[in-house]
Amino acid sequence: MSNTPAKVINLADRRAKKEDEARNAPINGWITWLYCPKCKSLEYSELEMPNGRVHKKCGSLVEEEEVQIDVRAEYTISLRNSKRLDGLFKETKIPAFLKPLAKKGIGMLENLQAAEVEYRKRLENIVNGPVYPYPDDWDEKSLDMELKTLDPLGLILTEARQPNLHFPEVDS
Repeated sequence: MSNTPAKVINLADRRAKKEDEARNAPINGWITWLYCPKCKSLEYSELEMPNGRVHKKCGSLVEEEEVQIDVRAEYTISLRNSKRLDGLFKETKIPAFLKPLAKKGIGMLENLQAAEVEYRKRLENIVNGPVYPYPDDWDEKSLDMELKTLDPLGLILTEARQPNLHFPEVDS
């Protein structure tokens, strides 16, 4: 017999490791970009419609482009964008006499924040429940995709949130 000690396997540690890996695993999903050639409008949907869609405003059949996404990555980036917007709200110290002029800029930040919240709700619809973001040390540059940073705000857009990559004829 050999004198090597037996390796002790801790089942609780092994289970915790598997649960941690599952929590940090990518979640595959789809976003569908919808383009109405008549109205020249763009929107996205998380819902699958195998028989096509008709535009509610004009009744035309819309063009669709499905984009595969990592739901967890999209959610994490959206949360980071919201934190960035919160920071911009706090940095925006406007003297009282300039507030009437600044309403447009603040309204834009509020609209961007509302869009991030709506996007996260739709991501949760894809998985039919809550989405847990990647850890804080996760780097979105590890994704093998084209990222766009909106200057000067610093918001990050993934390929899934850049409709012009899927419908080049449309300015977005």
